[in-house]
Amino acid sequence: MAKALCLADEYTMPISPIMALGAGICSALAVFSIVFGSVAALPLFYLAPLPLYLAGLGIGSKGVLLASAAAIGTAALIGGVYAALPFAVAYVMPSFVACRQALRTFPGRNGQAAWTGPGDVAGTFTVMGAVGLMFAAFTVMMDSNVGPLADAVSGFLTTALDKMGGGRMPVESRDALVVGLAPYFPGMAVSSWVLMHIFNAIGAQAALVKSGRNIRPSVSYSDLSVPDWCSWLLVGAGVVTLVGSDDWSYLGRNMVIVALVPFFLVGLAVVHTFAKRIAGGMGLLVVFYILLLVLGWAAFVVAGAGVVEQWVGLRKRMGPPLNEESE
Repeated sequence: MAKALCLADEYTMPISPIMALGAGICSALAVFSIVFGSVAALPLFYLAPLPLYLAGLGIGSKGVLLASAAAIGTAALIGGVYAALPFAVAYVMPSFVACRQALRTFPGRNGQAAWTGPGDVAGTFTVMGAVGLMFAAFTVMMDSNVGPLADAVSGFLTTALDKMGGGRMPVESRDALVVGLAPYFPGMAVSSWVLMHIFNAIGAQAALVKSGRNIRPSVSYSDLSVPDWCSWLLVGAGVVTLVGSDDWSYLGRNMVIVALVPFFLVGLAVVHTFAKRIAGGMGLLVVFYILLLVLGWAAFVVAGAGVVEQWVGLRKRMGPPLNEESE
């Protein structure tokens, strides 16, 4: 049976052009707040996609389209065409694609409409990040004036740290930091970009649900799962890392980091599911997130738990939540 996809927002909430235009303008101003020297530039920079997701998930696909146009136009007015283009690629295009996907429905069981799962949206973000990483890597690899990828990243980090520190950072400290960051920096940067979009989309949906302006229903993130092809992306990146040499091995290693992002989210779902099944689960979650913020390597442990869950099914082996047992 052919799956005739339809956009749910075509039948629900009316378009609000003023809100969509305002959302796009706010998104662009948040990104370019650093130009104005705002002390809140860094958090605003990370929250810049939020207005676009509020427009897309609260108004619909036409809303995010109008917000996207307003955001790109505002970016062009502030920084010119050459500033608007990377802004459109890094912020506007992913937001538009994700909102369109999140608002799609297809025939489900008993004739009821089923919504695109959050795991599928997370997988789409991961693919966009992986494509961006490969494009940047191939651009460097094809440039005869640039050396190996690792050296190019080290040079970029050295220059960036010198500018950030105003030349006051001791050379020994700078070099040690570059040596520690360079092997994994591209993958970590792209992963941070993917998570930025995912968390902003989650925040927008939560805010819309709380205000009663959501189009799609609430999502149970404890039941999150990702498409099977995410596993193949991870395996493929691992193979390239092991059998590739020089630039290819470097690219594969960083692709593994990006490919682990959706499994990191599944790992978080496993932790939340486990917390529901023990006494003092809320306290456990507080300690868990503190450790996650303090210990960077803990994210890889969580992602590993997500891989095991995807392949084995840890949540199915856990008992029912405590409130269900008491009933």
